[in-house]
Order: sequence, then C-alpha cells, then structure tokens
Amino acid sequence: MSRVLALLFLVLLVLLAFSSFFWLYEAKFLTGRASVSQASFSVDNSYVFVSPLQAKANTQEKIRVTVFVLNNQGLGVLGKTVSLTQNPNLKTDTIQSLTDGFGKSVFDVSSGKTGEYYLDVTVDGSSLNQKAHLTFD
Repeated sequence: MSRVLALLFLVLLVLLAFSSFFWLYEAKFLTGRASVSQASFSVDNSYVFVSPLQAKANTQEKIRVTVFVLNNQGLGVLGKTVSLTQNPNLKTDTIQSLTDGFGKSVFDVSSGKTGEYYLDVTVDGSSLNQKAHLTFD
C-alpha cells in the first residue's frame, strides 16, 4: 500500500513539474504576440474602405472612408496621421485622423455636386497605393 502511494506521489510530482515548465514556456510567448506597433507601416499592406459606395449629392448623405494603416505583418500601426486630398466639391468631416490601436482612421465625406471622385490617402506624408473612390449622384 505504501509503495502504491509513493508511486502515485512520484507520478503527481512529475506531472506538476512538466505542467509548470509548460506554462512558464507559454507565458513567455503569449506576452510577446500581436503587439501594437508605432513604428513603420506598409503602403502596400494598408487598406481604404468606402461605405456606401455612392450617395446622393445633397450635402446630407455621407460616405464613410475608413483607412487601416498596417505594418508588413498585418498589425495595426498606432499614432499615424491620415489625411485625404481636398476637393472643392467635397466636404470632408474628420472623425479620427490619428490611427488607433487597430490602425484605423475614419472620415465622412459629403457633396453638393454629382460626380465620381478619387481621393488620395496620405499617411504621415506618404501616399497609399489605393485611392478612395466616391460617387455622388
């Protein structure tokens, strides 16, 4: 009986030791994953979304332009200043020009004149490859 208890105690001790080493190892890697970057961003990996694709040209309806500034690994870049090129026919309301932890920046655009507009998106002075395509009818 005492031999069985000693064996069970030894097995329990070995399992506890392996479990401790596993969680110490995992804790080292879990703390280093998916951190927000404030460093460089990728003009090729950043995206511009427009919603809805078209709106009425009555200065009331707005098209939301959302820009995601990402690094080469696809993580959002915090603290970058985003701007849209100005057009005299468009009224741009800046909701959030400085990117958040997801790299997101938001603008609302309205117009009183019908037409198709292509706006350049600039991040800290660098133009993104993708343009915002807006249609007002």
